[in-house]
Amino acid sequence: MKNRHPLLVFACVLFLALFASRSWGSTRVLTAPGHPVFLVMEEDAGIVTQAFFRTPGNIQPISEVIGLSFSAEASTASMADRDSRPDLLWKLSFLDPRNRSEGMVLWISALTRQPRAILGTSPIGETLWDAIRPRLSVPRGTLLYVSPILPAFFTVPQFQGKDVLSYVYCVTLGETGPVIGVLPDVYRQLLRVVQTVRVSESDPGKKRAYEALEKDFGSVAEGGKPSTEAILNFDFKKISEISWRP
Repeated sequence: MKNRHPLLVFACVLFLALFASRSWGSTRVLTAPGHPVFLVMEEDAGIVTQAFFRTPGNIQPISEVIGLSFSAEASTASMADRDSRPDLLWKLSFLDPRNRSEGMVLWISALTRQPRAILGTSPIGETLWDAIRPRLSVPRGTLLYVSPILPAFFTVPQFQGKDVLSYVYCVTLGETGPVIGVLPDVYRQLLRVVQTVRVSESDPGKKRAYEALEKDFGSVAEGGKPSTEAILNFDFKKISEISWRP
């Protein structure tokens, strides 16, 4: 069965691509190397008009990305379900063509011990991290997710927007899908950026919020857990789970 998966994926991609080329104007096929799952999208002027997620056991429409424009993708592998085969964490970013400072992440997880895919979404938005773009060293098995909103720490109001340093999550793969990972080394790197921005911030409200953010990142950098406010701010919505035979 292991040798059949690549052939199955190739055959499905070829079939859908040929079918799509006859009935759709523009088709994009996104594949995940080493895993028999892929996303087929019909696009009109760069905007998704139809989308289908394909596994060995099912084809499922993905309505959540319709009306958006595909922007970027990133993937990583880890041994999440404790068998000998790597599991997939795949992050697909889509932007609103009417306001490209907003959009959505489509998370796709593929587990191998009991083969299944878990799909979910999270909002994204332009923040100060987009302007700073720090070079971060992130270990295999982890993808970064920048929340569009800074958590409401205690009595500090929530802030969001392109001039706001929001919360950054290290997302790893668990047996139930994407989860918040505690990676002290990554948060030590993020902490230095927050400290620099906090010192130069003149707005009293934002300064208090950055002080709370610095405290939160500092705790995780020492091996602690994110605050309750940060956990509640992690906006992941599960939309589907699909299983198939090995």
